[in-house]
Amino acid sequence: MKTLKLVIIFFFISGISLAQSKKEIIAILTNRVDSLNQIVASELSDKQKLNIEISKLKNQIKDLERNNENLSNDKSALETKNNTLNKQLKIKQDSLVLVATELLKYRTAPKKELVVKQDNTDPIKTVTIGRQVWMLENLSVSTFKNGVAIPEIQYKDTWKKAGENQQTAWCYYSIIDYFDNDQNEYGKLYNWYAVMDTNGLCPQGWHVPSDAEWDTLVAYLGGVDVAGAKMKAKPVMKKEVGYYETGGYYATKSCNNCYTASAEYKKICPVCKGVGYVKTNKFIPKGKEKYIHEEQIGGWNGINESGFTGLPGGYRDGSGDYSYVGYDGYWWSSSEYEAYGAWGRALNTSAGNANRNDYLEENGLSVRCLRD
Repeated sequence: MKTLKLVIIFFFISGISLAQSKKEIIAILTNRVDSLNQIVASELSDKQKLNIEISKLKNQIKDLERNNENLSNDKSALETKNNTLNKQLKIKQDSLVLVATELLKYRTAPKKELVVKQDNTDPIKTVTIGRQVWMLENLSVSTFKNGVAIPEIQYKDTWKKAGENQQTAWCYYSIIDYFDNDQNEYGKLYNWYAVMDTNGLCPQGWHVPSDAEWDTLVAYLGGVDVAGAKMKAKPVMKKEVGYYETGGYYATKSCNNCYTASAEYKKICPVCKGVGYVKTNKFIPKGKEKYIHEEQIGGWNGINESGFTGLPGGYRDGSGDYSYVGYDGYWWSSSEYEAYGAWGRALNTSAGNANRNDYLEENGLSVRCLRD
């Protein structure tokens, strides 16, 4: 009986433990189920979010496709518009060519003419530039227009003294023959006292241009920066064509007997007799070769679009020294600059400018007369 009670108590306790163990398992499983539900819910939420993102991407793709279609349409429209504009531009260009061609018919080209002979000058050649009529050459007179002589001064000290005494003078460029040019090509150099002498330097009907009249010429030719090239003479070229004879001999080759020998042996080589080469059997027949030689013999380096035909006559300073013949040209104006100088214009070999400068009155510059 006592044993039976013990058995009953054991099973009761075991049942209680087993029941408790099942509850714990159920609780654990319940927690796991809840966790799984949360995970599933989270995954479903992520999937929904992913679906939303996929939907957005699909919409963006559709927008891009629509934009691409629009761009294609815009590209086609732009190409059509560009073709239309090119056609219109071609029509306008053709029209401009026709108009320019017509305008050229009415353009006043520089014209050269011969007028009556003036005192102590050759017949005066002229060129019309805009509304101005210029002498085509630098002045080269030795008397004023009334016949009074202008002193020729070549000596340095005498030229300097004439400037100090404000006396009129002219000269040629002293080394002009060195450049193989005729002195008359560049004309004479005059000091400003001769330019402004009351006897009149230019022939009847002509005058030394003022500073303003030089400005008019330069402006008509496009301004200071480009007028110079249009005023400078074109180069005068001499072309020589000739022939020289070639051939009429046997070809030679290096002497194999002494080619690698010492210098002493080469001198006594019995094959080539010390010359280092021997004749071959190849005969070079006689012939002629053409040559062409060109050199500048006059003019300058301009384009002379104006017809002014400026030449580089150089200048002479107040001390009697000469400079820049063959390189630069200088011309007086009749406009005084302060009390010691006058305005003039300069053209340079190295540039296309027409520069306005002031020069001392005792300097010797070229003169180009303008018709009244």
